[in-house]
Amino acid sequence: MNFTNADGTVMGCQIRDRGYYIFSRQCAANMIYFRIIATYLRIKFIPLHVMNGSKLELFAKNGVLVPRDVSPFQTFSGKGITFQLQSYDWNGCACVSHLTMRAFLGLMKMDTLICTPYAKDMPLLSYDFISAMGRRTLMVESYDTLMEPVDLSTMLEVKEKYRNLKDKATKPAWYDSLKLPPTVGKVGDRTRLSALATGMITAYLDLFVSARDIDRTIKTARTNTYVEGLINDGPTFRVVSKMIGTESAQTLFRHFLFGTK
Repeated sequence: MNFTNADGTVMGCQIRDRGYYIFSRQCAANMIYFRIIATYLRIKFIPLHVMNGSKLELFAKNGVLVPRDVSPFQTFSGKGITFQLQSYDWNGCACVSHLTMRAFLGLMKMDTLICTPYAKDMPLLSYDFISAMGRRTLMVESYDTLMEPVDLSTMLEVKEKYRNLKDKATKPAWYDSLKLPPTVGKVGDRTRLSALATGMITAYLDLFVSARDIDRTIKTARTNTYVEGLINDGPTFRVVSKMIGTESAQTLFRHFLFGTK
């Protein structure tokens, strides 16, 4: 039950002692019905500030987000870097995690969103928006965790639309072979980068409608190729493990960022 205002603002509800629940915008048509239920259950309506304009809202508009308990990783910090984490089950078919980072007294910020499908045969999607010293960088990466090919042409159309944006320089990495053609990295104006990200994520989410169902065990085994690779040889994992320890970092990645455990 995602509650919205008449102007389309996404709303949330808090049931006493039950935490937050985020639901699909389609429920707005039944707003009166839900308000009656809310009155009966003593639900307090509040703006869903946890989204705060992030790309996570795109998932809420296109399905059901159920918050997961990420204790003790809601906030962790060290060496001048602070991370904040939220993790959700989306539509009963994917783990969606939202990670924000601040460093150097706010001079560097990163917003990360990861969608790891477990019940639909779809690629893993990773979104990163980085702002550092006035330079803005966007990466929307699609990784091959597929058992069978998927038509990603609608995502490629979005990528082509923004081809004139400056490409982000990259170095060779072990996971390059897993990157699918829609993967894109750009630098430039915040507004255009945001529009590119919104278009890419929207095209990705639209594909779930016709995506093939898949056994979770089979899909997770395929996804583990990427996730365990990040744990064994990933710069972000190395940074986090120095902050909270290797074992805790492994739990963070497997249970909450990617949901493979």
